[in-house]
Amino acid sequence: MINIFVINNYEVFRQGLISILGKHAEFQVIGDAASVSEALDKLDGLQPDIVIMDVSLPGGDSTEAINLLQQKFPRVKILIFTTSDRKEDFFKALKAGVRGYLLKTADATELIESIRLMASGDAIISPLPVFRLIGEFEETNRQNKDRTNNLSRREKEVLRLVVDGASNKEIATQCYVSETTAKAHLRRILEKLNVRNRAQAAALAISNDLLEQS
Repeated sequence: MINIFVINNYEVFRQGLISILGKHAEFQVIGDAASVSEALDKLDGLQPDIVIMDVSLPGGDSTEAINLLQQKFPRVKILIFTTSDRKEDFFKALKAGVRGYLLKTADATELIESIRLMASGDAIISPLPVFRLIGEFEETNRQNKDRTNNLSRREKEVLRLVVDGASNKEIATQCYVSETTAKAHLRRILEKLNVRNRAQAAALAISNDLLEQS
């Protein structure tokens, strides 16, 4: 069972989202709130697996809100579900440690699958914010060229799949390796590129035209 908490300042949106999640037996919505402060009060004594929230909420900075949630619930995974495709919002959320950034243009199927993948340990990002993030990495990318070129052929193959949004299981299937091996490849890629997660690795790969290389 995946315990989910929803934070959004629009009640109609919260109730609609709860209705969608309620159709799936593996999800349990343990509560909802209009603000982070209300959420922290309601979550007292609970253990959420995933918190779904907007990047813009009343009562403070989103980065501070994310940090407060992660301090109280170190194992929680935060999914930003928002209309904002601004690179500033995406980059702030990414640096704060969110595991998912999904635009509200996504349909219900994409949302449900994103939650499942996040619960299994994957990071989820909508394609558009990846490209909007590229500008933030351009200067760093020039310094990272040598590290990018040090990737093996297999690691580049794995990185291409990451950019395409493949999960660890899908990477393992397409590369004909175990999921454990796929995760090991990904860890080495992150180390070589000096990035924190697969979202940053994907942005770095695109801005370096790595996908165009043989």
